[in-house]
Amino acid sequence: MRKKQPMPFKLKFPNADPLALRLLERLLAFDPEDRPTPKEALDDPYFKGLAKVEREPSCQPIAKMEFEFERRRVTKEDMRELIFREILEYHPQKLEDYLNGNHQI
Repeated sequence: MRKKQPMPFKLKFPNADPLALRLLERLLAFDPEDRPTPKEALDDPYFKGLAKVEREPSCQPIAKMEFEFERRRVTKEDMRELIFREILEYHPQKLEDYLNGNHQI
């Protein structure tokens, strides 16, 4: 797609709070590096008086190893198997039969 100029949010949402629009622009940045962290977002002036950052839970970022499955090569048959097993999750008895080798489902 060709690059085009973004439409300013203040034109799209003329009645919105300018602080909300500023935060929305930051949160919707295309480059993830340009987006605020959750803590930074809660510290935004838009949330002044609403958020108590010191009371908000926080955690460490998810390790890249958690997404190792995305690097795995999956064949068409593998994908069919994964989809079939996902469907069987909603039918516990049939899933049990399948896992026990009864493939006549």
